[in-house]
Amino acid sequence: MKINTSNKELYVKMFNKKKIILNHIRASKRLNKKSNNFLLNLSHILIERANLNKKNKYKILEVGARTKNLLDQLKIQNINSTLYQTTVSKNVLVNSKNNIVSEIESSIFKENIFDICFCILSLNSSDRLPLAFKNIFSTLKESGKFLTVFPAEECLKEFREYFLEYFKKKSNKSFMPYLEIQTLGNLGAQSGFKNIIVDKENFNLKVFAPSDIWNFIRGIGESNYLLDREKHINKHLFLNFCKDYATAIKNGDLKNNTFALNFFIGSK
Repeated sequence: MKINTSNKELYVKMFNKKKIILNHIRASKRLNKKSNNFLLNLSHILIERANLNKKNKYKILEVGARTKNLLDQLKIQNINSTLYQTTVSKNVLVNSKNNIVSEIESSIFKENIFDICFCILSLNSSDRLPLAFKNIFSTLKESGKFLTVFPAEECLKEFREYFLEYFKKKSNKSFMPYLEIQTLGNLGAQSGFKNIIVDKENFNLKVFAPSDIWNFIRGIGESNYLLDREKHINKHLFLNFCKDYATAIKNGDLKNNTFALNFFIGSK
């Protein structure tokens, strides 16, 4: 499912807020090792892309934080910084002294106070993306940077194609939404960002059982949060699906799944 960012769709509610909160709380517990390592790696990649000078001190904001991985990576990379994080619930375990509960789109900080803003996947669940981008732009200092990452169209394409064909689904409502790479670049430019870089990176998700896929998705906090998602599948058919999919994995056909992400960097 593609996210629509047109003005007509700006305030149309697409996502289940309670489900998003549950997703973030689950991810924050870091119980799934593969999921947590993936989120930790994303934090590492974004910090590397920010090209920070270790001689400087930075005031950093993470929007929609769902783990303490960014905080951990800043310490690992010896970045001199003060990190502020917004979370969707007080029950999200980020362990930051500067943690503020807020909706992702909200403007809760003064203008021109942050050197860097990061967001890892969480903007994907915003019903008002243009507003979120504009508010982030406002909070950044002159020449400040914004770095974020979204699921790409090809994310889990192997699993998605098999699933939709097996259940004869005509819609994509069983899977997380995505933002096209061109739309992401246009959104950044319309919000005022300059020197925009948008690119895609593919990660390999190796699975040994069907449950590995949905456990990974739950672990990173991206379990389906669409308001009109399909909530019920015939149990007998679902068990048959799991059996057949496990056989396909064993035969080597679906062991490797593409987890594609779109990265955005923009400066004020």
